Amino acid sequence: MDEEKRILQELASSWVSLAAEYAGDAPGVTAYYIYGSDERGASTANAYFEQDGVVVFPSDLVGTDASVGTVREMQSLLMDDMEAAADAFTAAGIPAPTEYRLEYIVEGGKLDFQLSREELYGPGGREKSQIEGIEYWLGDRAPKLIPGD
Repeated sequence: MDEEKRILQELASSWVSLAAEYAGDAPGVTAYYIYGSDERGASTANAYFEQDGVVVFPSDLVGTDASVGTVREMQSLLMDDMEAAADAFTAAGIPAPTEYRLEYIVEGGKLDFQLSREELYGPGGREKSQIEGIEYWLGDRAPKLIPGD
């Protein structure tokens, strides 16, 4: 297995485990969507959950501990994993991705992991910030950080 695949498999495994642990036994959860972005000295990572056909922020997931502390801990661990992957890419002489899009279908364990190495945010890039990257990925299905936006 080449080094890039190994790094990505470790990241995907950790991220899916974190999302599963966070979701716990929440009813109606059919998918996890994990979005990460790391470019121009700024980074973000968050997990989103499809529950009863609607993609929700982790704080809106019904049937789990969605307290601020628990959400922040999960986000911090996602960020730590992304940083460790970036360090591993650098050590291997491989350019680190700037964007990570992981979709995991709970039933059947189907995983789709997409990457980008383009700088997407900042001057000449996308209008919205990295924190709204889920909206670029999932479009109208994504929960809105700013309602009505």
